[in-house]
Amino acid sequence: MKLIYLTVDGRARMESSKIGTRMVEMPDRYHPLTNDSVWQDARRRADPAVVIIQGVLGPYGATMANHDIRVLLYEIKLAEKAFKPASVSKMWQRMLGRFVDWIMKYGIIVSVVLFVMYYVIQAMFGGVA
Repeated sequence: MKLIYLTVDGRARMESSKIGTRMVEMPDRYHPLTNDSVWQDARRRADPAVVIIQGVLGPYGATMANHDIRVLLYEIKLAEKAFKPASVSKMWQRMLGRFVDWIMKYGIIVSVVLFVMYYVIQAMFGGVA
């Protein structure tokens, strides 16, 4: 899923993440996700997108009707009564996930290059490094 965060000064920040929660944490506060706030390609080939505007509770396209807010608050209350934290997609968790994905994708190549560079430099200076 693509998260597009629009700030009031005209910047846009885009994240790719796997979100399975009902709320998303952004720099300003938590934003609830509803079914009508997720934008999808007609053929469902591209990733779904959610457009979140800074300072607005619901994402772009969400009606955030009285029923949606009531259901969200009810889910939070049920989680509290079950002694569970509310399910929120945190910013640091998404950042850590992107870092792990980067390590899995490029980490082996970078480590091999560093390994080769170390031994080449050591051989060039005659092992006096």
